[in-house]
Amino acid sequence: MDEFVMTIKKHKETIVIALAILMFILFGFCPAIDIIGKAKIGGLKLLFEGSGLGFARFLSIFVLLAPMFVALGRSVDLKLTGKLAENFSTLCFVAGIVLCLLFALVLPSGANLAWGSWLYMLTGVLGVVVCRIEMFTKN
Repeated sequence: MDEFVMTIKKHKETIVIALAILMFILFGFCPAIDIIGKAKIGGLKLLFEGSGLGFARFLSIFVLLAPMFVALGRSVDLKLTGKLAENFSTLCFVAGIVLCLLFALVLPSGANLAWGSWLYMLTGVLGVVVCRIEMFTKN
């Protein structure tokens, strides 16, 4: 187990970027919402062609932006100061999870989250764990 934790700590930057890209793919290209069990719509299709969904369509922009901020914040050297520099990726992962939950609440009746959204949130939780691995392990 110690070797696994050390490997995660060693490759933390790469794992965080990979999880952020995976979150974008899961919400953007996989089924994000299920409409009455008959139609499944991905996040990008919802964003560009989701007329009639109102505020849920607007929230899908931010659900897709949260992991993009993580990937860009890690790959581009952002000049952040203080605690924001240390916790930027963690905050973006948490914001993505909260926005996806809020997205689920504002969906119209008959529409539910599909498996892509649930995996998006699970990947976000994994992202928070990897970002805060030092807090979970006392090594």
